[in-house]
Order: sequence, then structure tokens, then C-alpha cells
Amino acid sequence: MSEKKEDLRIRRTHKLLRDAMFELLEKQSFDEISVVNICDTAMVHRATFYKHFQDKYEFMEYVAKEKLREFYKQSKIYADFSDKENLYRAMISNIMEFIEENKQMLRIASNSSNSNFFDSLNKTIYEELLDFLTSSQANGETYKAPVEVFAMFLTGGLTSLIRWWLATDTGYTKEDMAKHIECMLLSSEK
Repeated sequence: MSEKKEDLRIRRTHKLLRDAMFELLEKQSFDEISVVNICDTAMVHRATFYKHFQDKYEFMEYVAKEKLREFYKQSKIYADFSDKENLYRAMISNIMEFIEENKQMLRIASNSSNSNFFDSLNKTIYEELLDFLTSSQANGETYKAPVEVFAMFLTGGLTSLIRWWLATDTGYTKEDMAKHIECMLLSSEK
């Protein structure tokens, strides 16, 4: 029972810190935000912060990973593995929605001087895509390459495309980008 309470306290602390970070990001850049700012806004002691995270980069890495995991978990729940084309369309649409909702966090990741941040984000994307594709395969989907190769290929392409889209003023909307990705992924199907 004590372990469950601690879990709830940890989750509550992480939520307070995450909410504080996003509140601060509305007013200032990530580089301008300090751990003290985050803790003061969250009303959490710095010692508590450092008990869980080494620095703000590790904290943002954690936040990004958790958001991605939740995103993929939700995507799998509603996935219709019986229709590959609609499955990919839904996945692409969900990815673009995720990017739109988390632009600020993803810009931080791609512009961070801490290269471990984006490497870790890539690893999480790969792991979640691999899990998604493995589930798809278990539901009868076939791939021309091993799912781990396909997951790595998609991860590299998607993360590079996302970084480019966030860093440049292309004028492409999330719907435009979803359509372009869809055309590339489904081009061999038509």
C-alpha cells in the first residue's frame, strides 16, 4: 500500500513539474528557464526535483518520452489492423496532431544543445513504432523488410522531416504534411 501511495506522489510531482514547465514556456524560451523557475512555479522543492532528474534536459527528455508513450498507447487502442491503408492514414494523422500539440517541446528537442535529448527521443519513437508494427504484424500485416528495419527507417525519415518542418517556414500545414507523408508511405500501394 505504501508503494502505491509513493507512486501517486511521484506521478503528482512529475505532473506539477511538467505543467510548470509548459506554463513557463509560454512566456520564455527553454534556455532562459532554470530548475529554480520550474520548482518555484510547480511549488516543488529543488531537492525533490533533483531526486528525480539530473537537470532540466533530462526532465524534458522524460516529458517527451511520456507524451510519446501515451500517444502510441492511445493509437494502438483505436488502431484498425484489418485495413492497412486506413491504419497508415490514421497513424499519420495522429502523428501530425501530436506534433501540432507539442510543437514547442519538439522545437526544444531539435534545437537543444544537449544531443542526448533528441537521441533519446529518437530511441523512444523507434521503440514505440516497433511495438506498433509488431502488433500490426501479429494482426496479419506483412512487411517486405523485418519490422525492426522498417521501424528504424520510419523513425529516421519522420524525425528528419519533423525537424525540418519545425525549423523552416515552409508554409505547409499539418494537413499538407500528413498528405505528403501518406503519399510517400502508400505510394507503392497504388
